[in-house]
Amino acid sequence: MKKLLALLLSLVLLVTVSVVALAESETSSVVAEKAMEYLANYDGSQVVIKPADLFAKMDAGDDMLILDVRQADAYEAGHLIGAVNVPFGMAIPEALANIPDDVQVYVYCYTGQTASQTTALLNVAGKYAANIQSGFNNGISQAEGYEAYITTDVYTLTDDTYDVDPDVQAAITTYFEEMVSKADTAFKYNNFKASDLYDILDAEVEGYFVYDVRQADAYAAGHIAGAINNPFGAGMQENFAAQLPTDETIIVHCYTGQTASQTVAILRLLGYDAYNLSGGMNNGWLAAGYETVTE
Repeated sequence: MKKLLALLLSLVLLVTVSVVALAESETSSVVAEKAMEYLANYDGSQVVIKPADLFAKMDAGDDMLILDVRQADAYEAGHLIGAVNVPFGMAIPEALANIPDDVQVYVYCYTGQTASQTTALLNVAGKYAANIQSGFNNGISQAEGYEAYITTDVYTLTDDTYDVDPDVQAAITTYFEEMVSKADTAFKYNNFKASDLYDILDAEVEGYFVYDVRQADAYAAGHIAGAINNPFGAGMQENFAAQLPTDETIIVHCYTGQTASQTVAILRLLGYDAYNLSGGMNNGWLAAGYETVTE
């Protein structure tokens, strides 16, 4: 009970601040256009890559930039050869102009969730970015022969600069400023734990909206009670205005958190107060033993 009361108090305070901030801000038309365009033209084969396919491209000597958005200690312990460490946070907008827009950029984190946010943001900024599926822990380090692609050598971005639309730069900077301001809350890294979602739904706390972006067959087979479905992919953005509240906190989930994280990035750029359900349905909600419904 004490945990729930503490959670509810922190949520009330945070949601109040978030709603006020959103009400006082206006999404740039340029940012909105680029954000919606990203989803309208979404092609998973272009923005997600499996570790084994990346290794093949590394072997072939393809021109690329690899970004490791884990924290510095994880990078120092071992990372992909050639990977530059740009920790998820303010380092990303600060480095945005130095990230090339004329080569393929591959991004990885621990499990793929923060890298997925980063991938969506980089594409909105005009970069050719793709998420390395399942991150370092569940993807790279589980791939056969991955050890041959790991090093502790340090790599850095060059001093070369690339044009970034000033409105997009400002929006991505604000994105991370808002995220950093929530570092000590239940919304750290724009993620939200399954246990916290269960608690607020069980307590029937108002002001929360669950958005299930899995495919329709998965939703029909079982979903969180009250969740609204909008399958992730090209065209999903056409449903935002009709489905999404502008005065509630939106908790987005997919299967493991990667496509939901991309959705969260776009929704936040559009002005919605959106967060990813950590681990998604499979590794978050179901792994915790919580029930689903079919009606």
